[in-house]
Amino acid sequence: MEYEIEIPKGILRWARIILAIIVLAGLVLLGRSVSPIGEEGRPLFLTPRLARITAYQRDARRWVSNLQGIQTDLSKLISNPPGDLLDLDSQANLLYGRLVSLQAEVDSTAVPPTLESLHAEFGEAVDATLDAAIKVAGWISAPTPDNLASAEDALDQVSIMLELLYQNPWVQVEP
Repeated sequence: MEYEIEIPKGILRWARIILAIIVLAGLVLLGRSVSPIGEEGRPLFLTPRLARITAYQRDARRWVSNLQGIQTDLSKLISNPPGDLLDLDSQANLLYGRLVSLQAEVDSTAVPPTLESLHAEFGEAVDATLDAAIKVAGWISAPTPDNLASAEDALDQVSIMLELLYQNPWVQVEP
């Protein structure tokens, strides 16, 4: 026994219209939730150029945060008296590995032309942090006052560079 259900064409037409309205409203809500917001609080039209700048800005914020964390961890390493050398060596190697990965990521990132100088500042900050990590490792391998002073000076330089990066408006606010 088979049953056939007939739906009047008028109801099908209304169902399609309602479905189209729901899909359209869903797309509008999705677009508003993922679009960058301008200074007036309105969504910005995401052109390919603006998408590249927004993606770079998001990366820059993450990079500066990572550099700050690594700099803090390096400072913690030299603030403790040399104890378990294997543990200190392991921590220093881990931080150095994170820096090398970050440097590779920064170097391989496509840079919008307007942000070339900011990108150069990031490269310098990563290089300075790598230098500080090497000097901290030098202090771990030979904990002399000169090596400690050298590591502290390098970390102070990194701190200054990070402060300058944090003051850059591209790292602070949305475009």
